[in-house]
Amino acid sequence: MNDPVTLSSDLPNLQVLNLANNKLQGNIFQPTLVYIRELYLRNNSLTSMDGIGKHKSLQRLDLDSNQISSIPLEIMKLSSTLKEITMNNNLLNHIPYQMTNMGSLESFSVGRNNFTSGEREYLIKLFSSSPVKLYFSN
Repeated sequence: MNDPVTLSSDLPNLQVLNLANNKLQGNIFQPTLVYIRELYLRNNSLTSMDGIGKHKSLQRLDLDSNQISSIPLEIMKLSSTLKEITMNNNLLNHIPYQMTNMGSLESFSVGRNNFTSGEREYLIKLFSSSPVKLYFSN
């Protein structure tokens, strides 16, 4: 019987990983994939982004249609690489204001989440003076 692939040791130079449309649960960000540039995890049941800051080469992150309720501040460790995040259709009700200072981030989509109208207005104002384009709809 063959052992399952361990991504971090069996595919250490992996740059693009698409695990969309599976039934992944919990937290997918362990162990670290050192060279991963694009990570597609839409349509799963993920609840946590803990460990995301260790993926130092990450440029594109797709987390649409999961069950993520918060964004950890460790995402700031990706300020110099991360260009695009899509987190539409999750359970977010807050975005850390520090994300407006992410140097490489160009696009951040957060439509269909749990933002109050007040939080949404606050975020629009906050990101309007930032180079990051914040999108509330697809």
